[in-house]
Amino acid sequence: MSSPQPDDDGTQLEFTRTVDLDDSRYVLTASTDTTAADTLIIEVLGAGPDAEVSIEGRLTVRSSALEHLGPMFSEVFPVDQPAKVRKPRRRGYGKPTRSYQPWTDELKATLHAAWMVADPAAPPQKIVDGIAEALGTTPDTVKDKFGTPEATREPAKVIAVIAGLMQRTDGAISNQLPRQDLDPERPGHPAQQHEEVET
Repeated sequence: MSSPQPDDDGTQLEFTRTVDLDDSRYVLTASTDTTAADTLIIEVLGAGPDAEVSIEGRLTVRSSALEHLGPMFSEVFPVDQPAKVRKPRRRGYGKPTRSYQPWTDELKATLHAAWMVADPAAPPQKIVDGIAEALGTTPDTVKDKFGTPEATREPAKVIAVIAGLMQRTDGAISNQLPRQDLDPERPGHPAQQHEEVET
């Protein structure tokens, strides 16, 4: 029988093992790292009875550390205590989910429409209905965001409501409005054009 051949990524398959625990199935694949002596690449994939992935990951382990894996996980995640896992911070941690997504033409048009219907001279309900239609949500959702009818006449509150519904920061909305020739201090109005005065 011929010996295993290295894969393109520099690993050589050693074995694959399937383990059934309770109603879940785990598949463990171990490969030697042909670029580093005495090193294994261990990949784990597990799924519950509903076929939803419950564990997936890859470890690079020196052979001398293999015996420590079981005790280490038992020490860090004891079965009789709930695991306290701190999610790693990443760019945008704690910010709206679309904070770093580019402004597409569709998003720009949506913001433009929502801002132009928020003229404080209009009745509060008309502003609520207009923003709801522009952003594809319900009037009740918009009304709850404003809190009071008077808030529909406050530029900062209009920005905050639109930002929340578009999953952007208030600053992102404020910065985008002038780029669309909209006045960030006057909902429902284009940016004021300053004419040069001859002296």
